[in-house]
Amino acid sequence: MSVMARAIRHSYLHGTKRSEQRRLSHLNGLLNRACLRELALTGGENVLDVGSGLGQFTRDMARAVWPGGHVVGIESDEEQLAEACRQARAESEDDLVEWRRGNALALPLKKSEWGQFDVAHARFVLEHVQEPERVVDQMARAVRRGGRVVLEDDDHQVLRLWPEPPGFAELREGYLSGSSRPRARL
Repeated sequence: MSVMARAIRHSYLHGTKRSEQRRLSHLNGLLNRACLRELALTGGENVLDVGSGLGQFTRDMARAVWPGGHVVGIESDEEQLAEACRQARAESEDDLVEWRRGNALALPLKKSEWGQFDVAHARFVLEHVQEPERVVDQMARAVRRGGRVVLEDDDHQVLRLWPEPPGFAELREGYLSGSSRPRARL
């Protein structure tokens, strides 16, 4: 296992155990339809999915841009990528997405691919990296002029309730301390 993969595994909040993968798959199932609708893909687009994880949403985007479109899914974790490929095979969608193992801070794109994507997408990636602005910079470089960078992420620090219910401050603090492990240096 590479140094980068060990650093990610050490600090990846969600983990890669089978039970956690099922939970993340269920979360994808709940979110994907609405997220795909908001992306408003019209077909034929070239899409870059950074941090493709289990690849469920990546495959949804690929079906939306077919025919004529192309989707590249980038994932740094070997186990996540292997599971994405396994799920694609199980659905007879082996060739739907071009899967690549890579780093969000140094996207594994060919020189000819930079500036050629219509959409660069990342969901639940920025919260896990030390320098999220570098990820966004990479994504912006990957899209063509007039292309879109679409970011879907959490910011656990902004949750506020007014009036605040009794005990909420302690609950929020406990949640934040549990989810604020050091970020991976991708």
